[in-house]
Amino acid sequence: MLLIVLLAVLVSGALKSREDYMQRLPVYKRYMCALCHSVDEFDTQPSGSNVNDFGRDFARGGYVWDAALAAMDSDGDDYPNGIELGDEDGDGEPETLIERSNPGDRLNNPSSIDKDTWGIIKNLFKD
Repeated sequence: MLLIVLLAVLVSGALKSREDYMQRLPVYKRYMCALCHSVDEFDTQPSGSNVNDFGRDFARGGYVWDAALAAMDSDGDDYPNGIELGDEDGDGEPETLIERSNPGDRLNNPSSIDKDTWGIIKNLFKD
């Protein structure tokens, strides 16, 4: 019985820590665990062994969302993590309520607006 209680405490602590990590990101509602973990049809549960490039960058930075992580392009899709997560400058104040795309998945990007067009639009609204 003691073993079952101990195991339940350990598992709930691990799940809680994952939720704590997600809450450090500006938005995470759409992709949740898939922001940092690759999940396929055979491996449906995130684990330490399937951390994607964004998850590794997030971990290397001490699980802190900041301007440095926002400026990175972890998945190599030509869109910085900040644009994908809706907080371009990495100040923790998102410009959107949900992610534009997943910074850990190269095939998932905000392709409706290409990088050059985004720069032009952004310059139109500069102070």
